[in-house]
Amino acid sequence: MFLALAAAAALQAGGLLGDPALAAALGRAELRPGAWAEYLVRRGNESEARVRVTALGAEGEGSCWVELAAASASGLAGAVRLLLRGGALSGPGIERMQVLLAGQQAVEIPLERLGPGRAGPPPPEARRVGSARVTVAAGAFAAEVLQVQGMRVWRSAGVPLWGLVKARSGRRSIELLASGSSGGRSVFPAGEDQGKGSESAK
Repeated sequence: MFLALAAAAALQAGGLLGDPALAAALGRAELRPGAWAEYLVRRGNESEARVRVTALGAEGEGSCWVELAAASASGLAGAVRLLLRGGALSGPGIERMQVLLAGQQAVEIPLERLGPGRAGPPPPEARRVGSARVTVAAGAFAAEVLQVQGMRVWRSAGVPLWGLVKARSGRRSIELLASGSSGGRSVFPAGEDQGKGSESAK
């Protein structure tokens, strides 16, 4: 039970997983190992976290590790690492999941813990509503603007991975702080992406 709760907490801390509207707007990523992007995620006036998303190499054609490491004002909250096929942050393209909490050993989360039918319901429709020049902490970007349900999303080809520059809804906001096409590193201990070597949640 603790491990399941820990995994859920790490996922929520990331703020970039589990939101069908955001997943619909972002679509599939261009996963180049070493690429990274860092975001400030705010949930109303309640909390904020910095989230770094990093693409890392993996054995196997068409697969890539994507790591989301979240840090709050109190320090490292946790990290989630997904082995993806096809670049989508949800659905059956997830091949493996690992969770790392501060001071703990990395834990492999069995995919059945994600619930039956990981494909889930059909995603909401993302509608392009125009283009705009948007300025965030990382700089100014020429972006396309998408509307998905109650969320507005700004995307730019100049940002690695999903192209996410900014997202805003009534519940939270996401803003790009920095990004790079190379130099991304893992926060997981070395060797934990080999085989099934990390501890597994039973």
